[in-house]
Amino acid sequence: MDGMMVRGKVRLRYWWLGVGLGLLWMHWPAAAQPEAIQRLKNTGECVKCNLAGADLRGVNLIRANLSGANLQGARLGTEDRELNRTALSRANLSNANLQGADLRNVSLDGANLSGANLSGANLTGASFVGANLTGANLQGANLTGAVLVNTNLSNANFTGAVVQRAFIAEVVYQSTRWVDGSVRN
Repeated sequence: MDGMMVRGKVRLRYWWLGVGLGLLWMHWPAAAQPEAIQRLKNTGECVKCNLAGADLRGVNLIRANLSGANLQGARLGTEDRELNRTALSRANLSNANLQGADLRNVSLDGANLSGANLSGANLTGASFVGANLTGANLQGANLTGAVLVNTNLSNANFTGAVVQRAFIAEVVYQSTRWVDGSVRN
């Protein structure tokens, strides 16, 4: 009887290990699909496509339609404001997953980021002039030196975000959760 119990416990442990690995695999961001990157470059559109971890630095994405795209961990930014600045001006990034993305010095002027997940993203020096961030999640994002002018921040969540030296003017606050957790209207 003892041998059967030991084998049963071992099988149970392997079963739980399999379940755990399966759950981890489900939540692990898949690598960007090369055909999706090429389609984006050729057409300026990649709706609901997987661009996780893609290196899109220097790619002109003005008016690109990336609605619902997965850009988790994508590299779009640069340390130098003048070198290879990725342009996402007037791009549709509504409901896009940009969690942890590198968006340093990226131009998001006039972009639609409504419902986008920008949690933990590096937005240092990014420009959001005239952008729509309604309902966007910016928890823990780094917005050091960012420019937010004439930007809609309604229902956005900035809890724990860094906004040092950011230029913020003429923005719309409506039920906006600010850095310290307070609500701005």
